[in-house]
Amino acid sequence: MGLCFDLPTSNVVAHLLDPGRRPPRLRHSEISYFLHVMQHRNDRFISSSAELADEVRNRAVASGQRLREFPDRSDVLAGPDVRYVLQPLEELFGRYEAVVLPVGTELHEGQLSRFAQEAAHAPGHGLLVLMPQLYMPKVNVLVLDPDDGVSDALKRSDEWPGAVFTVRGESSFFVPFDAAYAAVAGAASADADLRSVLHAAREAAEFQAVTARRSHRRLLHLSDLHLGTLQTGWRREYLRRALSRLDPVDRVVITGDLFDQPRARHREQYDEFVSQLRDLTRAEPIVVPGNHDQRIFGNKVGRVGSRRSELAEVRWDRGAVHDRDAKLVFLCFNSSKKGDAARGGIGDKQFLDVATSYDAARRTAGYDDCLRIAVLHHHPYPYPLPDEEPRSGHHPSEDPVAGHNQTWVERVRSWFSRERLLEMEDAKQFLSWCAARDVSLVLHGHRHRSRLVTDSIPVSGVPFRRHELTTVGCGTSLGAGDSPLSFNVIDWNPATGSWAVDFQESEPDGRGFRSVAVRACTARSTDGW
Repeated sequence: MGLCFDLPTSNVVAHLLDPGRRPPRLRHSEISYFLHVMQHRNDRFISSSAELADEVRNRAVASGQRLREFPDRSDVLAGPDVRYVLQPLEELFGRYEAVVLPVGTELHEGQLSRFAQEAAHAPGHGLLVLMPQLYMPKVNVLVLDPDDGVSDALKRSDEWPGAVFTVRGESSFFVPFDAAYAAVAGAASADADLRSVLHAAREAAEFQAVTARRSHRRLLHLSDLHLGTLQTGWRREYLRRALSRLDPVDRVVITGDLFDQPRARHREQYDEFVSQLRDLTRAEPIVVPGNHDQRIFGNKVGRVGSRRSELAEVRWDRGAVHDRDAKLVFLCFNSSKKGDAARGGIGDKQFLDVATSYDAARRTAGYDDCLRIAVLHHHPYPYPLPDEEPRSGHHPSEDPVAGHNQTWVERVRSWFSRERLLEMEDAKQFLSWCAARDVSLVLHGHRHRSRLVTDSIPVSGVPFRRHELTTVGCGTSLGAGDSPLSFNVIDWNPATGSWAVDFQESEPDGRGFRSVAVRACTARSTDGW
């Protein structure tokens, strides 16, 4: 049998195969669309059994009734709520040992449709084939709490078409199309042992993944270490061991607040931390300062509280840094140059200095095939993200990454009690500057919360042209203030221009890091209309 799924809703299949597994978060709209297809779109699922098709519809109706208990359509349902809504479907999916989801874009429609139709009508053996929901050729997909196979499929979108295999009691895995077709054909043969066939496919997939990673470049994003506090000291070894299990990275970026206080005695802890990072890469980390690195308790009024002299002892980056091997260009800003309290600002002189450094370096090194990344401490979009005025020309959209959804009261309290003391004063100027300089990605910290914002920005002086910008916020990598520990990993393929960001978090009591979201993006960042 085949059902219509996309990557976010297919991510819940692992839970439905094994209800004891932690269910992922899903947007209300994702669950609603999936259930609507099963109830009303006979052309979007395949079954050789009329009785089974009727059962699918009836169970989808039951889940739809539960979903109506969550009326906020803009909401993201937490894992326990997802489990409750989809519980009527658990017994149906529990009849299968494995599920396969073909993955691709509209360019692969004929190829994947034939594959799904043939596989869905193949003899039993406990294999369920999901009909693919095809993406636009310009891939831009976010999946919350992704399983291993879904995460790998997003990071390797330049290898589509392919398929994600989910096996009961095991982690999922992704393989390109030819290997997926061979695996399904092998599983459909009369004398096939499904588990043996899929284990062989998994081994092939692991080999292909290693080969694929050789052509990718990986960037580790850390922030808000706040070294010098007792709690962050406890967690340094825990974070180090988690990072040591990562695949090799090409560069590390730290977006400020290295220290909780700008004290020279904390320098030794930072030097030790940077030394440990050299186990991941020999390249020097890209480091920009935060407000806590230059101000007493992270705050100042005028010159009172400013301690920039301590920063002189730390190597930090300014202007343009070109990594030729990784094909990355970092545009580094000190966003604490301006602003009182914990606010930030860059200032016209620093914009000019970074632009001059960028132009000078560009004359000697081609940047056309490089990913341009702006690096700063302060967040260029306010928390929470307000509705932009139409005349601004901006179209920012925030995707949920981690944490609970704020209530209206929490949003108002956050805006008036915190944001006005933490904001970046020349944020709009910074965003327009990034659009003019063809920056595709902004990395920041400051608010101790993982964040993802996408925006479409008019390019100044170029009519009818808009620039797409992705802004990624890292939380606090050592769990300052008992927040979750977090880091981000960016996978970048210079050959195709595709890239993905993986948000990793752990509770401060050491329950283990897990991927809370993966976002995949295509190469081009500028659209002409």
